[in-house]
Amino acid sequence: MILSLIILTSFSFFLILNFYNKNNNFSPVNLLMNSSIVSGIILAIWFLNGLPSFIINLNWLTWGLQNFSLSVFIDFPLVIFSAVGLFVTWSIIEFSQYYMDNDPNKSAFINTLILFLLFMLILVSSNNLFMLFIGWEGVGIMSFILIGWWFTRSDANSSALQAIIYNRIGDSGMVLFMVIAMLNFNSWNLNEIIFFSSNSTPIYIAILGIILAAAGKSAQFSLHPWLPAAMEGPTPVSALLHSSTMVVAGVFLLFRCSSIINHFPWALALISILGAITALFTASIALTQYDIKKIVAYSTTSQLGLMVVAIGINIPELALFHICTHAFFKALLFLCSGSIIHNFNNEQDIRKMGNSSSSLPITTSCIIIGSLALCGLPYLAGYYSKDLILEASQYNISNGVSVLLAMIATLMTAIYSLRLIYFIAFTKTNTSPINPISEENPNLTNPLIRLASGVFLSGWIISVCLINNETMNIPLLNKITPLIMLLYASVSILNNLFNNINLHSQSTINFLSNNWFYVNIFHSNSIIKTLKLSIEGVLRTLDQGWTSFLGATTINKTTIFLSNYLLNIHNSLIPSYFKFLISLIFIVIIFILVN
Repeated sequence: MILSLIILTSFSFFLILNFYNKNNNFSPVNLLMNSSIVSGIILAIWFLNGLPSFIINLNWLTWGLQNFSLSVFIDFPLVIFSAVGLFVTWSIIEFSQYYMDNDPNKSAFINTLILFLLFMLILVSSNNLFMLFIGWEGVGIMSFILIGWWFTRSDANSSALQAIIYNRIGDSGMVLFMVIAMLNFNSWNLNEIIFFSSNSTPIYIAILGIILAAAGKSAQFSLHPWLPAAMEGPTPVSALLHSSTMVVAGVFLLFRCSSIINHFPWALALISILGAITALFTASIALTQYDIKKIVAYSTTSQLGLMVVAIGINIPELALFHICTHAFFKALLFLCSGSIIHNFNNEQDIRKMGNSSSSLPITTSCIIIGSLALCGLPYLAGYYSKDLILEASQYNISNGVSVLLAMIATLMTAIYSLRLIYFIAFTKTNTSPINPISEENPNLTNPLIRLASGVFLSGWIISVCLINNETMNIPLLNKITPLIMLLYASVSILNNLFNNINLHSQSTINFLSNNWFYVNIFHSNSIIKTLKLSIEGVLRTLDQGWTSFLGATTINKTTIFLSNYLLNIHNSLIPSYFKFLISLIFIVIIFILVN
């Protein structure tokens, strides 16, 4: 019945759009605007009806005793993520009309962005691991296409390859989880896997596979280098990829599997430490970056680490809350970065963007709003979710290490965010005077204003109406610690910048600006070892070894031998026929004796 209603509704919309849109100018922006409004209405109705949840199973294939169905979650996480994702994507697609105006493949680019969101919605709604894997691989291949959109640039191609290779490492964990689920539970439905899960070695391996998959897709420590490299793609790609699609897929997988993971304290501790290390590592790197997109990219990885910490402290609802609020201010920061880069003739160095407030007042105001929300300024989106995670992490003393690392990462976040604001808004003008600077295009200003309003309202609305979190009784000092860190960062930045005080040695700056030399060490060693292993282990042992011996080489030699043997038999000589007869009799006798 539900499927019939969906088909009927879709057909009705199709007829309405064709009758009332005679000029056929119904753009993707209007489509996403209407979808966003409808999703908002559905979210409101869902809330008024008590946030129900249910599962739809559509039988797809049956063989023997096996029944394979497409199982879909229709629940609160899907509804709220769909509303947020459609709203953010609507703004990004409208911005793309401005940013990609001179691109000859603009229509294909926008359609690819929409397909990117579609795969993410498939992933979010899936109860069946096969459907989830379709969405999982879909966002992976879409990211590869979009990061390498400007394929004539070698850096874009190498970044796209880097993204797909790192994600392929994470995908091996996802495949491992699916295999263990089928062998042990004879099911790919998450609700059934959660029900039948128990303490056993296969479950331990499956959980490690889930963590590996999430680390690869959400760029956690050790599998993180692809995310900053992905900045080689167009800015709308970065905005969509970092706000509401690919990078939160790993966190969403952990959210869906949290009912399995929370039975194993070692898994929660591992996830919490992994997220805290990621947050600290990437926040420290962002302190010394001057590329505006790299700063925002490293801030994304740091916030993803904070979401993973929320999963690790067994409060997955806060991770979902932070996913929703983070989407608004992260998309806002990327679109503002794109506006500045576009107006300053593709300049990405923040040291050359001084006094942007005089030439780009709307963009500068929005980037200040987004940066303050990232810092956790009270009553902005980041404050409601980010500070709640930090408060919850202090509620249990067993999270001591992850709490400490997350707090230090929060302090660094405030420092590099305020540093970004200072370089863009308050330093002297040092841009080229011939830059054609303008904010008159509504495709630029409308998305920024919409997302800025979302930054002001989303955290408050979700916290008041939709997130039912228990009141935590912690000391006042612990509760205001994130705010104290924000104030300390503000005083430190102002004191150091205005008084020209350098508190950091050059060696520390080099260490942080080179990503702790992680990429240099890991890539230089791993590439050589991987090439050697590929040549010796795969090429010589398999392709030129057993595979050839059992396949082409053996078939070729056997065919030649049999052909020559048959040719020698049919040579019209009686001795040859006699030898063949004797051989045949001998073989028949042996066969009879054996049986």
